[in-house]
Amino acid sequence: VTAVAMDDTMVVSASWENKIRVWDRKTGEQINFLEGHSSAVSAVTMDDATIVSGSRDNTIRLWDRKTGQQINLLEGHSDRVTAVAMDDTMVVSASWENKIRVWDRKTGEQINFLEGHSSAVSAVTMDDATIVSGSRDNTIRLWDRKTGQQINLLEGHSDRVTAVAMD
Repeated sequence: VTAVAMDDTMVVSASWENKIRVWDRKTGEQINFLEGHSSAVSAVTMDDATIVSGSRDNTIRLWDRKTGQQINLLEGHSDRVTAVAMDDTMVVSASWENKIRVWDRKTGEQINFLEGHSSAVSAVTMDDATIVSGSRDNTIRLWDRKTGQQINLLEGHSDRVTAVAMD
């Protein structure tokens, strides 16, 4: 298992088998199986309507949570996708190409491209104003969500940053 996301009713898991499994949290039964990636799935997130997955095939896919049907394919990364985050209007993805891409959730168009890390970006999250990324360059960077400009650099880790969270 390479990634897990959960809410009150569902658990979503990703793995090296190129697939996403959807589980009923209460019963533990598998309720769906999402196929479409051509390489290992490395990241998942979800909300009430959509599951988002990122893969070593360099793509991000959006899936209808109820039907399991793919509703969008986001292409643009030149290396494996390592992390994804989303809200009502955008999807943010990180990859081994040292960059973060920001996508319009409805159209699938890339709307921004954040550069600054000197090694693979391994983690990403966001709130209404800020995107936060963590990297194998041992840093965390904060980005203005609207402009894409870096607003802070957090240094101090002596090894790669593998996860970030904010509230």
